[in-house]
Amino acid sequence: MGRGAPIPASGLGVVAGRQHDSIQASAPTGQRPQEPDRRAKPARFPCFDGLRAMAAVLVVVLHTSFASGFTSRSAYGIYTARFDIGVSVFFLISGFLLYRPFAAAHIGNTQAPSVGRFWVRRLLRILPGYWAAFLVTTYVLHVTRVLPGWHSLLIYLALVQVYSGSHVGTGITQAWTLCTEMSFYLFLPLYAALMGSRRRSDRGQVRREMAGVGLLFVVGLGARFWLLHFHSDQAYLSLDWLPALLDLFALGMFLAVASSWLAHRRAEPRWLWHPAVPWISWGIAGFLMWAVAHIGLSIQPIFHPGPLLGIEEELLYGLFAFFLLLPAVFGAQDRGLVRGALRWKPVAALGLVSYGVYLWHQAWQTEYLRWTRRLYHLPLQELLFAVLSLTIVSATISYVIVERPALSLKDRIGWWTSATRRRALGSNPIE
Repeated sequence: MGRGAPIPASGLGVVAGRQHDSIQASAPTGQRPQEPDRRAKPARFPCFDGLRAMAAVLVVVLHTSFASGFTSRSAYGIYTARFDIGVSVFFLISGFLLYRPFAAAHIGNTQAPSVGRFWVRRLLRILPGYWAAFLVTTYVLHVTRVLPGWHSLLIYLALVQVYSGSHVGTGITQAWTLCTEMSFYLFLPLYAALMGSRRRSDRGQVRREMAGVGLLFVVGLGARFWLLHFHSDQAYLSLDWLPALLDLFALGMFLAVASSWLAHRRAEPRWLWHPAVPWISWGIAGFLMWAVAHIGLSIQPIFHPGPLLGIEEELLYGLFAFFLLLPAVFGAQDRGLVRGALRWKPVAALGLVSYGVYLWHQAWQTEYLRWTRRLYHLPLQELLFAVLSLTIVSATISYVIVERPALSLKDRIGWWTSATRRRALGSNPIE
């Protein structure tokens, strides 16, 4: 299924959860831990809920624009058709927030996050909310189409439908990004263990980290270019698998390494704190959004560009997300209009429930279109308002009664490490 298909991203971005903002920074320059289990000092990135909200709204507008007919009948449809760019934002958010604790530990020579804790927390963040949305939209609202049989049900519940040509277009279709995220969760601690082995010096470790994320970036683009050459259903299906999307995660991981290195040195360049930087960064992101809308991509929801056009699209999507994230990673997080907008309570609140927005909005769009029977013949503002309203309500309920209680289990389930060691290490800030 191609990038232009009407299927939004997680990311964890949406799937990362609000408490990801409390993640590790490194120890001060010149200070080395005296005990092998010493943990790095937590750091906060309070603008990321706002980024999740932005990415979620982009995805909702993408789908409502197409379903209302706005994309095909309006001159602005070339822009709304590219709002799947929110996929890239979510993947970069995941790459940054999930890798930064590992990068900070590697560079600061401190204890890295526990792999077992990491995986269990990821499962607690992803699966309960997804299972609730799948069961309700499939068996209560009857708006999610699924293939029959226990075998198919297990495929959907295990989030492996993206690897089956017969199942990928069924179930909660936007969950293809959750399948990709789950692959990234499995991959990341193993990659981090490789990067953290045989550490020699601070600068040597940073060079190694940068080389690693550079290689992941090249592998992602290379895999996408190679797959687009085949023009087969299997190749197009594989475009949504982790190898062909590693470049997007790698851009977020690059920011994680750079942020950890600057925190370790306690010497962030002054120009990153200049009040014009957020505006310049978002201005570049806006230009990239304009550029990707004018490179000749189809406005249809499912299309497969040629290899060169596909790589151009991928690069523009990734760079858009990169510059969108920059002000939330570097500089004074409590200053300026851009960061203030990201931290504004209504925006942050939407970001807090953005995973539910991601999971529920397609179901409510289908339901509303079934009520009105006006597919492709609705004002965009009507469909967008209806879908967002219904989605925010269901996403909030999901967060309160499913997602947050599930996350509260994260510190109670500790079969992978002894109680004594947990007390010595303290709480892992990865959520």
